[in-house]
Amino acid sequence: MKILSVFIFSCIVGICLGAGASISTGGSSSGGSVTETEKTRLLKRGHPLSLTCSPNITHATTLWEKDGKEIIESERIKLFSNTTLYIVSAEEGDIGEYTCRHTNLLETKTFVVVEFSLQKHLPKSTTVLENDKLSLTCQVDGNPHPIVQWLKDGEPVQESVNSSRLTLSENEAGISNGSLLINPVMKSDSGNYLCLITQSTIQFNTTTDVRVKDIYAALWPFLGIVAEVIVLCIIIYIHERRRIKKNFDASDIDKISEQW
Repeated sequence: MKILSVFIFSCIVGICLGAGASISTGGSSSGGSVTETEKTRLLKRGHPLSLTCSPNITHATTLWEKDGKEIIESERIKLFSNTTLYIVSAEEGDIGEYTCRHTNLLETKTFVVVEFSLQKHLPKSTTVLENDKLSLTCQVDGNPHPIVQWLKDGEPVQESVNSSRLTLSENEAGISNGSLLINPVMKSDSGNYLCLITQSTIQFNTTTDVRVKDIYAALWPFLGIVAEVIVLCIIIYIHERRRIKKNFDASDIDKISEQW
């Protein structure tokens, strides 16, 4: 009954116990979630964390190690006979590699516990003027640091954009390649840009469609208005010329009539 209540409590607070669980990536209203894998589990500080070595075994002596050191049961860390390791309230120090094995079996199982946070997704679309600069930031953080790769239309951005115009740098969290800068931007830089984030065996991405507008695009509405004004002035000028000529001709006819 104690084990059952622990599992129910874990699901209530939002951390599922098996692979396939997900946590919110936070920050953005566009939201999204990162799904765990069988090997990689997500840590959320202050929430329970549970790892089950062999779901089909209900009574066995299981040895657990973290980063090569044996785990000893305590008030915060519980070891259950159903081969489950349960951490009541996860902390940063719980990040690492966990290995379990049963005393009567040589086979081992490994879990990697990581921390991941995507504060904000890329915008759905991004518009920039030609010869201006394009700046995109993947606002991701994690422990250990995730690997960030940028793709343009499915290919590494380094293969699509000349290296003299492309700069990849750390984001605010210090994640390598977290920020992308293209300066100056060319029409050929239009396309779909994807930030691919890899954290152990977990992959997540966020994308934006980039549109590069002609440098004179902002002037077209103004030039259209100017053209309309010029055409209107010409029409008024022609109309006035005809009106003046008509009045002048009528005046000449009146003078001739008076002479007769």
